[in-house]
Amino acid sequence: MTYLSTKKIYPGNWVEALNGWYKNIDTTGGTTVNASKDGPTAVLAIPGWRYFQQRGYVPVTWASGSATTYGQTMSVIIPSPYRQDDTRPDITGMVISGDTVQSAYIYRTAISVASGWGDGRSASGVYATTGTVIAFGRDNAGSPVAASGEPVAAAYLASTVSGDASTKIFFSGASQAFSSTPLLITSGTPTVTGAYKTLTTGTTFKVYAKGSADGTSATGGVYLSDADVAAGLTGYILVEACYIVPDTAPDYSDIEAYLPNRTVS
Repeated sequence: MTYLSTKKIYPGNWVEALNGWYKNIDTTGGTTVNASKDGPTAVLAIPGWRYFQQRGYVPVTWASGSATTYGQTMSVIIPSPYRQDDTRPDITGMVISGDTVQSAYIYRTAISVASGWGDGRSASGVYATTGTVIAFGRDNAGSPVAASGEPVAAAYLASTVSGDASTKIFFSGASQAFSSTPLLITSGTPTVTGAYKTLTTGTTFKVYAKGSADGTSATGGVYLSDADVAAGLTGYILVEACYIVPDTAPDYSDIEAYLPNRTVS
């Protein structure tokens, strides 16, 4: 699916982090409504450009025996900001929309493992087979893509910390990794560490366990320790994608309030 439209806010109205959850939900019938001003929220920080930040998570609840079933290719959950309203549920699947006229230009991706607040909910981290990386990036017909091919649109976690057996590694809470950044830097001569990733169609981003940053197939799998599973804890893999999209052309609602209809003073 792709988003129908976008809700725009301005810096002065920006009071909390964006997360990509959109408002195209009919709270009575549960169907999609194509309202002209609904959609994923963007910040109109610079005239002509909408800035988006999508955040989501993958909950890891399974033990090592299920890692190959559940922990190789993982869909991202976009949490609903309406915790007390069950008619506005979480969205499963992170989709970034763009088209050939108004393309989406990604300039940052990031991935981390949640550390928790000592509230008894979050696991201390997640485990995987030695050599496995946890990657966040574009889905290519059900498979991951090589990070080197689109460095701005891919982020991956690697670990050298021993796990709960000789062939396993541990990704502790607070581990984090970032994509390249398409900014000019000075090192001898100005260079760019990565180009914007351009999306001209609705594109799904997922989390994968794979053998290397440039792996193009999911393998291995992430999981929790048996102790954390027994305690009912959850390991959270957190992801973020930031991108910009050209703003839409002005429409009637942008000028209606200014049309000649004045009261003579």
